[in-house]
Amino acid sequence: MLELKGIPASAGIAIGPAYIIGKEDFFIPKKEIRPEDIPVEIQMFEEALIQTRKDIIDLQRKIAMEMGQQEAQIFDAHLLVLEDRTIIEEVISRLKKECLSVAYIFSEVLKKYVGVFSKIEDEYLKERVADINDVGRRILRHLAGAQRK
Repeated sequence: MLELKGIPASAGIAIGPAYIIGKEDFFIPKKEIRPEDIPVEIQMFEEALIQTRKDIIDLQRKIAMEMGQQEAQIFDAHLLVLEDRTIIEEVISRLKKECLSVAYIFSEVLKKYVGVFSKIEDEYLKERVADINDVGRRILRHLAGAQRK
């Protein structure tokens, strides 16, 4: 028998197929951009945020239909992370100052916030690290797709 350990989405037990959500490791190279490319990078970032929001809302709706509204509320924290103005403004500000790709800047800002939240004593806030990482990976996935086009 295979025994898995993890963080449950809700209390109790369930019988059915298990889904393992793996970590994706992204290597984001430190790539310089031209100052005239900054508006394009900002647009890619905004589109990645919009697409990530759509993905999370779609997933939340699916979970609500299959498991119930209470279980789907776990994604409210993901939406809050996604809409955090502090993170968004820091990414755009650093992009303008450093002239590096938005994917690289975002990955660096993400690491910073994960590090800060990991050191906090409060357990509830420590648990937000998983939310920040998940949302961050989703955004990076969309940024990687935008850069391939």
